[in-house]
Formats: sequence, structure tokens, C-alpha cells
Amino acid sequence: MNKVNIKIWGRKFKLLVNYKIVEKDTMTKMQQESLDLFMKNTNLINEVKKNVDEYVINHVASNISEVDNIFKYVKPKCVYIPNEKNVFAIMCNYKFDMEHGMAIVFENGKFKEIGAEDIVL
Repeated sequence: MNKVNIKIWGRKFKLLVNYKIVEKDTMTKMQQESLDLFMKNTNLINEVKKNVDEYVINHVASNISEVDNIFKYVKPKCVYIPNEKNVFAIMCNYKFDMEHGMAIVFENGKFKEIGAEDIVL
């Protein structure tokens, strides 16, 4: 597995690149193209911070009206590449759902959705 250096919401991370294994423990050409698309558009993750803040506010057990430090709730852990054309996700630990985590999913170079990790697995 590869690692990528990326700056997310003002903090530097070295994230593992995980992918759905389809054949011989190597990425398919389509998965490699998705990873390349991600690496060319790393600014996308910063552009969706508002969406992540809203998700945290709307999906918590306690009353939070404002996210003062996103990293208290969400910590990016890897880039996930499913076996779908031009789809990638940032997988995160999520304080309010440690079992299912959080996936921030992108498709065709645009934000698609945020949810539990199983939306993209």
C-alpha cells in the first residue's frame, strides 16, 4: 500500500491508500485513475469542510451548535479507492461513531456524500 502526503483543513497528514482488491493484490487501471484524480484534486477535501462541520453538528449525541476544532471529532485515516470509475473517499475516525467511522466520498472530481464508511465499502 502506498501513502500520500496531503494537507487537510490546515493540518498535514500522511495517509495510507487502501483499495478494494479485485485482482492479484494490485490496483486495477480504473482504481489507479481514481487515485490520480484524487491527487490532482486534493483541494476538494478542503472545500467540503463546511459539509463535514454540518454532518458533525447534525449527527451527534450531544448538543453542538458550532465546530470549533474539527479534529476533536474527525480524524482522517486513509484514502480509499473502491472499484468504481472516478470514485475515491477520505476515511476518517469519527468520535460519535467509532464503529462505523466516516467516509467523505467524491465522484468525478466532485463531492458526493458524507456518511458511515459502509456507504463506499
